[in-house]
Amino acid sequence: MVKYFLSVSISILFISSNYIFANEDKEEALPEERLEAAKEVLKSSANISLIYVKGLVCPSCAIGIRKNLSKMLGVDRSRFKDGIDMDPETQLVTISLREGVSLDNKDLIELVEDAGYTAIEEYKLHDGHLDALKFRHDASVKIVHHAEE
Repeated sequence: MVKYFLSVSISILFISSNYIFANEDKEEALPEERLEAAKEVLKSSANISLIYVKGLVCPSCAIGIRKNLSKMLGVDRSRFKDGIDMDPETQLVTISLREGVSLDNKDLIELVEDAGYTAIEEYKLHDGHLDALKFRHDASVKIVHHAEE
């Protein structure tokens, strides 16, 4: 019995190690890919906040981010999984919001950092443009117009 358990444990460790190493070389999505994906998400969803999180390149990364962000005030936990949807291919995190709620940037940045990642910018569609609201260290934002809608 002990031999079998040890064998299963080593196999699981080996599989987990291969999974981690397989994703170790995965790079961040190209900015153009991320911006195009952001436009599509924003066109198809209402009451969300869409964030680019640097380093979110595998499903395992999502666990701590989801756990932290789902606790924020105003998150609609009835949508997605605990109110949070993540796409490791584009490094986009979609946060479902209750009607009329906006998130506190300082809290958002801190919660993402507590999970070991960096919140880079939030995307919004505004006046025919995709705006990237780049987070600054003091939790303020700098608006950058990226592309026509």
